Amino acid sequence: AGTLWAIQFIKACDYTTMAAAVAYWFVTTNVEKDGCCGAAKCCRGWSSGLGFPKLLDAAWTVSTRHLGSLAFGSACITICQLLRLVLYAVHAATKQTKADRNFLVRFLFKCAMCALWCLEKCVEFVSYYAYVHIAIDGTSFCVACRDTFGLIVKYPAQTAINSLVKRLLCGVLLGLSTPFLASACCFLYLDSLDDFTASHSPLYSAAAVFVIAWFVASGISNVFEAILDTVYLCAFQDMSGGRCYLSASMRSALGIDAASEE
Repeated sequence: AGTLWAIQFIKACDYTTMAAAVAYWFVTTNVEKDGCCGAAKCCRGWSSGLGFPKLLDAAWTVSTRHLGSLAFGSACITICQLLRLVLYAVHAATKQTKADRNFLVRFLFKCAMCALWCLEKCVEFVSYYAYVHIAIDGTSFCVACRDTFGLIVKYPAQTAINSLVKRLLCGVLLGLSTPFLASACCFLYLDSLDDFTASHSPLYSAAAVFVIAWFVASGISNVFEAILDTVYLCAFQDMSGGRCYLSASMRSALGIDAASEE
């Protein structure tokens, strides 16, 4: 339980830190000089640049103000995972008994496993959006979950599209294609070397490259997911709250000005 919680807590800190860095960019660097916020000089500080300074400032904010909320959110996900593990353990322990031969018992076990899996994914979905709300607004975890439910109720189609695009871009195109492409290039290159193939098989090297590329691509995918979620929430908060941090290009891409004129 402690290991599962520690893994979720590290992931939550990483996700919230990246979301905070993107939120800083959204309200500082992203603001148009001639927009309704003017030059936004009050917002521009040493954290308004790009790269490591912004990320360091975000890490300091998260580590000094939001660790309790992240720990609580990680505990909620961990509890769901523990419930699934306990159910799997009970199922494995009763496999050799007469109860497992009963169709109704097996059916109930499968339904319970499916329900707990859905519960875990729902809690993860709400929690990670809540982490972004914490990074943007500085609220507690419970308030951030309430805001997340409000966002889903108000923009259900946009939230579903954002999640679908995020999964396609990060999970499929980046998370799977990059390791396969890297391992294929490694295999073809080593297979073309006669000196190497004479004593070694390029398959093992390609497998090692696939594993390394998968870890690297997974880390990059997490960064893109945090960026997409943060920009999505910031943009829709601007649209619903009447704020003015959206740049002209983003307003044009979302069709805000055209909708206002209409």
